[in-house]
Amino acid sequence: MIEEIPVAVQSESRESLFYIHQLREHSRELFGVKPEVLDGIFRNYPSNQVTKSEAKKMIDTFLNKKVGKKKEGEQ
Repeated sequence: MIEEIPVAVQSESRESLFYIHQLREHSRELFGVKPEVLDGIFRNYPSNQVTKSEAKKMIDTFLNKKVGKKKEGEQ
């Protein structure tokens, strides 16, 4: 008879939350952007805390956003 050995379920490691104002204070060291960039990104954010990876993702999206889409026929 083969004995079943239960496999340990690895729980997701939860990332720490940081206050946005703390990330703002260290925005240059952490993300390479000016504090004003975080001001714009988190202006209407529903919480005062965020993970570093979520903040980085939002910064990248913001910085790569195309501005001023041209209408058809414009040069």
